[in-house]
Amino acid sequence: MAKARFTEEQIADFLRQSKSGVPNKELCEKYGFSVSTLRRWQELHAEGVRLELKQLESTAPIIYLGFIVVAVLLTLVFPKPTGALVIPPFIIYCIYYIRRFRRISAKHIKEENTFLARSGMGANNAFYKFCWAMIILLMVMLGYIITHPG
Repeated sequence: MAKARFTEEQIADFLRQSKSGVPNKELCEKYGFSVSTLRRWQELHAEGVRLELKQLESTAPIIYLGFIVVAVLLTLVFPKPTGALVIPPFIIYCIYYIRRFRRISAKHIKEENTFLARSGMGANNAFYKFCWAMIILLMVMLGYIITHPG
C-alpha cells in the first residue's frame, strides 16, 4: 500500500485554510496537490460532519421523550407542580443541543455562510428548530408571568 503524501493534520489544515477563504487554486499550487484532491478531501470531511449531525439528531428525540416520560411520572406520582421540575433541565439540554449543533456544523460551513446554513434552506434539523421554539416559548411565558403577577 502506498504511503500517504500528507498527514491527517496537514489535510485538516488545508481544509481549515480553504474554509477560511483561501482560494482553492492558490492552496493547491502552494502545497502541490490538485483541486480534485482538495474537493475529495472536502467531500470526505463533509460526509463525516453529516454523520455527526445525523447521530446528534437521532439521539435528541430519545432524550426529549425521556423528559416527557419523567414529567408525566412526576405529575402522576406527586402533586401537579412537581412535573414542572423537568422544564429547567430540558431547557438546559436545548441550549446544549443548539451549541453542539452549531459547533459541529461550523466544522464544514465557511464563516460567511454560517447564518444562511442555519436559517435558510439548509436548516433542516427539526430538533434544532424545536429547541429554539421551546426557548422562545419559555421566554414568552416568563415575560407573561413577570408582567401579570398573581
